[in-house]
Amino acid sequence: MMKAIFITGTDTGVGKTVISSALCAFFSVQKGMNVGVMKPFESGLSKRDKDLLPWDAICLREASDSSDDLDLISPYTFEAPLAPEVAAALEHIEIDIDVVDRIYHNLLSEHDLVIIEGAGGVLVPIKKDFFFVDLIQRWEAPTLVVSRLGLGTINHTLLTCRYLQTRGVQVVGVILNDTDGLGDLAARTNPEVLGRYLDIPILGVFPHVKDLIKGGLDRERMADIFARNIKTDVLLDRWEAARHAR
Repeated sequence: MMKAIFITGTDTGVGKTVISSALCAFFSVQKGMNVGVMKPFESGLSKRDKDLLPWDAICLREASDSSDDLDLISPYTFEAPLAPEVAAALEHIEIDIDVVDRIYHNLLSEHDLVIIEGAGGVLVPIKKDFFFVDLIQRWEAPTLVVSRLGLGTINHTLLTCRYLQTRGVQVVGVILNDTDGLGDLAARTNPEVLGRYLDIPILGVFPHVKDLIKGGLDRERMADIFARNIKTDVLLDRWEAARHAR
C-alpha cells in the first residue's frame, strides 16, 4: 500500500507548489497526519541574502510542518531554471536515481504520507531517457494533476491525463488552479468541458489568492481554502482505492 501522492502539472508555472503546499496543510492540519514531503529535483533556486535556496522545498516543509532536512526533501538542486537533465549537465552533476529512491523509501517509513512534487510536466527529462513519468511508475505513486484554469488548459490537461493513463499511472484527479484571477469565458467554461472529456474527476478550482505562499505561510488558512474548494472526499476515496490497487 503506497503512502504517497505525486503532484504533477500540465506545464511549468501552473501552481504545483501552491497546490502541493495546500494539500500538505490539509492532510497535516485537518487530518492530523504526519506528512513527509519531497521535491526530488528543484531547478531555478531562489536567491535570499546571497544564498541560493530551494524555495519550493522550503514551502513544502513549512506547509507540512516537517522537520526533515532540506537535503532529504530536495536531494538535487540546480541554479539554472531548466529541466533536471539539462541543469545537471551544465553544473557537471551526475544524477543517481538510486540515491533518490533510498531517500524516498526512508521518508515513506517515517511518515503517514509522503507528498512528492514534480517539476514541469510528466515528460520533463530527469536524466538521459528517464522522465518524470518513469519516476512515477517506478514508485507506483497515485498521481494528482494540476493544470491552469484559463485558456489553453483543455489540450494540455487532456494530453497529460491520457498519456499518464496509457502508462498505467493511477490518476486520482485534476485540480484547476486559478493562476490569474481573470474569471474570463475560458475560465468559466473549462471545468465543464474537461469534465465531459475525462474519465478522471475534476476535483475543483483552487482560487486565485495573492501571495499565498509568500511572506509567511499560514498552514491553517491554506488547509481551509483547500477544503472549501476541493472535493476532498473524492480525492481521499480515489487515493485510497489507488494505493490499495498496487
